[in-house]
Amino acid sequence: MKSCYRRKWFGRLSRVLLLILLLSVSLAGCGERAQQTVLEESSDETDGGGQLTEYISGIPMDENAAVVTVSVADVYEEPDVKSLRVTQVLCNQPVRVISNDNGWARVRTISGTTGWIKSKFITDDISSISGRVYIYRIVVTSREKTVYSRPGSGATMVNAYMGAEFYAFNNSDDAYEVFLPGNRTGWLKGSGIIRIDPPNDPIPVTNASDFASTALKFKGTSFMLNGLTLLGIDAPGLVYISARINGINVPITLEGQLKTGVEIPLEKVRTGDLVFLSAPGDNGEDEISCVGISIDGSNYIYAGRKTGYVAIGELYRENPDGMAVTARRIFD
Repeated sequence: MKSCYRRKWFGRLSRVLLLILLLSVSLAGCGERAQQTVLEESSDETDGGGQLTEYISGIPMDENAAVVTVSVADVYEEPDVKSLRVTQVLCNQPVRVISNDNGWARVRTISGTTGWIKSKFITDDISSISGRVYIYRIVVTSREKTVYSRPGSGATMVNAYMGAEFYAFNNSDDAYEVFLPGNRTGWLKGSGIIRIDPPNDPIPVTNASDFASTALKFKGTSFMLNGLTLLGIDAPGLVYISARINGINVPITLEGQLKTGVEIPLEKVRTGDLVFLSAPGDNGEDEISCVGISIDGSNYIYAGRKTGYVAIGELYRENPDGMAVTARRIFD
């Protein structure tokens, strides 16, 4: 009897241990899969202290992060409005603050450019882009879009320029309620915007034709060195902002764009290709001076410094900003 009882007891114990082992393996597998899913969907990175840091457009969301509070702000080479404008930043874009000096902040922008911005144009309250629950990301694709206080119209909260991005927490049909800097909210409605769902997904890649069509929206815009909006734009800025909202990130500088994509001969140029112009430099020798976007294979749109505005140029005809000498393809 004791031997029979002992065998039954060991049998039950074996089954219990087996069940515990299987359950442990199962839980371990689920835990590993859950962790993998989180890491795949997040843009977070681990810092030196083992803490996860969220990144938005390459800017870490830490104590040095800030967002732009105005429609557009200039970034200068020095903390002086008389110094060279090196780039511009748009409403709600993140920047990384490197240092502060007497009403100025030295920042790194999402394009990688470093320069000085007036401190009053940024805030360290980054809750409009990080730390809250967002359902969509809304990207402005028209030259300018008004953010209103109500779904229909109401008071103007901010005028947002092409490339500005906002995070929505509510929507009504084609109207989206978004967070704004300064702990405010507003509404974007109708055409001229795209919805990114889920909000941390990249902007979808479109095609070469859409890229060229985007650039054409700036036709007639005044030339502004290192500008990025309809208030003024330069040639690399036109390429940068038009490519960005069509899902392609290119360098913001002429030198960087000259190295992006694949080089093609001029006779193979088609819609959406980058066309580079050459003109005599300060030393009298020809150098790459401008970039345009092919709109039909024989014409291109560009923001000419000497022309003075965004204009259409002919591929095989010289214009005040130079002559087309090479091309590169950034869309397949």
